[in-house]
Amino acid sequence: MQTEGKKCAICRTHKGKRYCLRNNKHICWICCNDLRIDSKCPSTCEYNKVGSDDFQSSKFPSEEGEGGVRRGDFQSSNGRHSNTSLQRIKTDSLAEFYDYIEKHTQLWIKMENADFNNQVPLLMKETEIGRKELTQKLSMMKLDKKVAKIYEKLLDINLYSKDIQYKISFEDVGLDFLHTMGEEKWHLLSNYFAHKDPVTVNKYIDRLKTNKIVNDMNYITVSASGISSDGHSAFSSYEINYIFDISLLFINYKNEWKIDNVIFGEINLIYSETDTIKHIAGFLSQKDYNRAYQLIKQAEEIYFLSPDVQYNKGLYYSLKAQLKEASAAFAESASLDVEFAEPVYNQAFICHSENRLEEAKRLYEKTLSIQKNNLNALNNLGTIYLYEKDYGNAKYYFQQCLEFNPEFQFAIDNLKLVEELISNKLKPHS
Repeated sequence: MQTEGKKCAICRTHKGKRYCLRNNKHICWICCNDLRIDSKCPSTCEYNKVGSDDFQSSKFPSEEGEGGVRRGDFQSSNGRHSNTSLQRIKTDSLAEFYDYIEKHTQLWIKMENADFNNQVPLLMKETEIGRKELTQKLSMMKLDKKVAKIYEKLLDINLYSKDIQYKISFEDVGLDFLHTMGEEKWHLLSNYFAHKDPVTVNKYIDRLKTNKIVNDMNYITVSASGISSDGHSAFSSYEINYIFDISLLFINYKNEWKIDNVIFGEINLIYSETDTIKHIAGFLSQKDYNRAYQLIKQAEEIYFLSPDVQYNKGLYYSLKAQLKEASAAFAESASLDVEFAEPVYNQAFICHSENRLEEAKRLYEKTLSIQKNNLNALNNLGTIYLYEKDYGNAKYYFQQCLEFNPEFQFAIDNLKLVEELISNKLKPHS
């Protein structure tokens, strides 16, 4: 469930997700950057920049990844200078990295610098000779587009940043996606999702349209991001309206970052979804329906596009004998994952129990189109045809069932029955 959480002790605006050893309070990464650029934070702080404050202690992104991010198993997005002998900057996102670079640059351009014969870069930019020297020195660095633009802006020089190729990062894709939602340009959202069935994508969009956080979204900032060691998947978390969190999971699809999932909460919740589903299933098996329902409602807020949550919601309503609500939840689950057979089977079973046999047959067939060895769907289809005295089709489905599992007792008994009925039908009348 989304909660407001603790505010930054300094700005009192953003969430204070980082404990600062310098003031012993929780602060946001923006205020952390404001503090640590002077390198006076405790050396025990993992975010403290170690090293001198000269020109070379500023780290710039290399061309090795999206804005300098290197790979780790969903490691945080740390910037790095193209000179690998220099230390890294500890950041939790690319947005934080570039913010640090700009703030640190604003600091060192006001100081005497050994790389410029103890001149002050801010004063050097006031003369043509000084700007030329700044340009020559900085042009030797392997700067990415965003860092080059920072130097151009602060030092009034031309590093030809417009000619530097910039590779769109997953953070950029996420921000574009969220801004597109905030502007209610729903028809554009399908372009952001990884390759999925159009039914599923449209269902994603329909559900996002109804979300209150999305509808009220007016301020977005990156809070954390990371990328897998193989570079094929990534995540980025965003703070919404200074209160809520949205996390996006990305996959590299045909050399483009595409969104694979949306979590309404911090990224660590993605790893809790499986446990949450297990807890719901446990409560249902224990007939602890109140706790199951409470957890389902919380899970719906976080795992907004989860077919598993909707499936368990359907199970809950089935056990409570609220079949209309159960069928709706199963249908929702199936639309969120067109390859998920179980919710379709459960829809079929409800229709079967209500004697809506044509709809039940259609849904059992749909189940088998997804999962051809679904024994219950095969057997139940056979029983419908048996009821309708279509013994040929009934026998076919019972035999199909036993081909997948020769010991499936229901199909064994039903096949024996249908063969007896066929035999009796073929016996001549006395």
